[in-house]
Amino acid sequence: MTDGLVWGVHLQRWVIEDGEPELHVGDVFAWPLTFWVDEVLTRSGEENNIASPLAGNYYHVNAEVIYISKDPAQAGCIIDFGVKAISELGGLLGIPLPSECKVGEHVTGEIRLTFALCTVVHPHNLTRKWQVERISADLSDYTDKPGDTVSSRYQDVSGTDAVRAGSYVLYCSALEQGPETA
Repeated sequence: MTDGLVWGVHLQRWVIEDGEPELHVGDVFAWPLTFWVDEVLTRSGEENNIASPLAGNYYHVNAEVIYISKDPAQAGCIIDFGVKAISELGGLLGIPLPSECKVGEHVTGEIRLTFALCTVVHPHNLTRKWQVERISADLSDYTDKPGDTVSSRYQDVSGTDAVRAGSYVLYCSALEQGPETA
């Protein structure tokens, strides 16, 4: 279900250090979503757009494909699973859709959400207003096991400036979506 869902969205510290503002519980801000995958999404026989939370910023989705880039230098796609998100720029898997997938088809699989610092060029306005409901700082020590998600240690904080962490999961309510086309 996506109605009333509080979305867990990953935010790296370097994005803030590159000039984006510190965020606090209660803040309202506008930002598009990016998704990334560990495996290419698969075709789905279901025609509904839903997201089921797994943990943090991980979701299992069934989504409609609403855009596929035709420019190999700007490889990306946009899916709608209750909110719209664009595939990460420069992802190792390229466009994370099955071969020969077309706009209007549905795909399913596991995705992770983050806020988009930059995206491929596309004709859609993906900017949406979000309200921060909760923030968890990732205090994990990845020195011995870089990228280890099993031993992750999170602490709820009042803002991204309350505890210096490498990344955060912002739990946000989705507010209004911008106009459909840019």
